[in-house]
Amino acid sequence: MDTARRPRDSQRSRVYAAESTLPQSPLPGLVACASFADRVVGTFWWTARFPSRALDGVPRLRPGNGARQAFLRDEDDGTHSMTLPRRYRTKAVVLHELVHWALRGRPEVADHGRTFTRVLLDATEEFCGPDRAGALRDAFDIHRVRVGAAPQIDLDGWLHYGWDEGTLH
Repeated sequence: MDTARRPRDSQRSRVYAAESTLPQSPLPGLVACASFADRVVGTFWWTARFPSRALDGVPRLRPGNGARQAFLRDEDDGTHSMTLPRRYRTKAVVLHELVHWALRGRPEVADHGRTFTRVLLDATEEFCGPDRAGALRDAFDIHRVRVGAAPQIDLDGWLHYGWDEGTLH
């Protein structure tokens, strides 16, 4: 029997507090959010880091009528959905949820832990630019959010995040 537990999500509130201080880049609806998600996942940058998270598995977007926050959900059929209430239809929130999806199935990685924040910073720089990434890094510093190490090339030649939290896969 495997008694390993997922690490405690000890910096969740600090990550949200840091993100909330930044200006938003609204997307004009779910179609635009889906298009942005597809553009991100369809890049070589994404594929080099998350080869098992391809365009055919991008989370289905849900409007989130009545939901108080955005979130990623594992569906019964093995797929994923991303709930995006109107106020959360931004590039930053879509990236945040895509990073959760990218790291699904990594039990050694906390939901908003060091690996998550490293991937989020790197994705923000790639898809929102260095100014936005610098602002996010500054906000992380102010809110004492820990950030993991840069990715390393794993045994299969892919970039691997979280090597400082567990073993290479």
